[in-house]
Amino acid sequence: MNTFSNQLPFHICSEQMLERSHWFGPNLITFLITSAETKGAFALIRCVLKKGFEPPLHIHSNEDESSFILDGEIQYQAGERDIHAKAGDFVHLPKLVPHTFKPITDTVTLLLLITPGGFEEMFRQCSRPATTFALPTVAGEKPDASFFELMTRANRDLGVLLLPDL
Repeated sequence: MNTFSNQLPFHICSEQMLERSHWFGPNLITFLITSAETKGAFALIRCVLKKGFEPPLHIHSNEDESSFILDGEIQYQAGERDIHAKAGDFVHLPKLVPHTFKPITDTVTLLLLITPGGFEEMFRQCSRPATTFALPTVAGEKPDASFFELMTRANRDLGVLLLPDL
């Protein structure tokens, strides 16, 4: 992966996107820039999310998440608000606000900005390198229990509290 000083311009050409892409469950994520490359300031990830794979309600203690929807539609629950976002919409989720989301269309593509950076490590720890720039072929609807155990541990280690279903 490219590294740089945040005092220098940074460029990743389209031919490098596959090497920066991972399969996270049934989703495709591409690390456009990581906290290691911005000295912790932020991370920016392109996400292609598949309907039916939603995170539990959770709270970030360290970072805000902001999403710009490129394609598709997604429903957010953030605190007391329900937000229906579509292509062209922007959603900001401040830290300490319980939230979750659910793709409405079969897939949704978005840019995820994490500030400050660091939480992108959960995606890296719980994913595998993509071999194509497409959604992975997966057996069944959801990953197995070991994936969710790893994800729970990674979230806890990064200061994210997963809330129980009520």
